[in-house]
Amino acid sequence: MKSKILLLCAVLIGILISPALMAQDDEYYRPDSLRKDNVEEAEKPPVERRELVEKKPLADFKDRPFVDRLRLGGSFGLSLGTVTNINLSPMAGYELTEKLVGGVGVTGMYYKSRYFGFNEFYYGGRGFLMYSIFPMVNVIAELEGMNVEVDTFKKYDARKWIASPMLGASYSQPLGARFIKAVHFTALYNFNYNNQLDDYGNNISPYGSPFVFRITFL
Repeated sequence: MKSKILLLCAVLIGILISPALMAQDDEYYRPDSLRKDNVEEAEKPPVERRELVEKKPLADFKDRPFVDRLRLGGSFGLSLGTVTNINLSPMAGYELTEKLVGGVGVTGMYYKSRYFGFNEFYYGGRGFLMYSIFPMVNVIAELEGMNVEVDTFKKYDARKWIASPMLGASYSQPLGARFIKAVHFTALYNFNYNNQLDDYGNNISPYGSPFVFRITFL
C-alpha cells in the first residue's frame, strides 16, 4: 500500500513539472526572433546628435532652383496737390546673386495737373537693379519708359514716349513670404526730369518733381 502511495505521488509530481520542462525546451529551441527575452535596443544617438545627422546642409546659392530665386510683387505711388499722380506697377524680379536683384515691371498711371488742365492716363514699363549694401538698405537703379499724352492749348491731342533714368535707395523690412521677400520704402531721383518737355517747353513728366517716392513689395 505504501509503495502504491509513493508511486502515485511520483506520477503527480511528474505531471506537475512536465509543463515547465516543456516550456523551457520550447524556449530553448525557439528562434531568436521569437524569444521573449528582452532584446537590447540599438544604441540611439542623443536628440542633439540626431538633429545634426538628419539636418541636410543648405545648398549653395548657385544651386538654388529657379522658383526659389524668383520674386513677385509690385509698387504703388501717390502724389497729391497741384499734380495728382497715382501709380500702380506689377513687378517681377530674379535674384542674380545673393545681394543683387534684377527685374521688370509694367506701369499704369493716372495723372492730373491743375496748372495745365491735364487729366490723363499714362502707361509704360521699367527695368531695375537692386543691390543690398546692408541687410535692410538697398541701392536702386531704374530706367522707366512712359507713354504720356500731350495736350497743347486744347488744339490737338498727341502721345509721346519719355525715358526716366533714376537712381536712389530703399529701406526694406523683411516679410518672409514665398515670393514677396520684403517691403521697400523707396526714394529715387529722375535725372531726365527737366528735359521732359513738349514742343512749347512745358514739362510733360508724370511726376511733380525729380524726386519719386514709392512703396514696393518684392
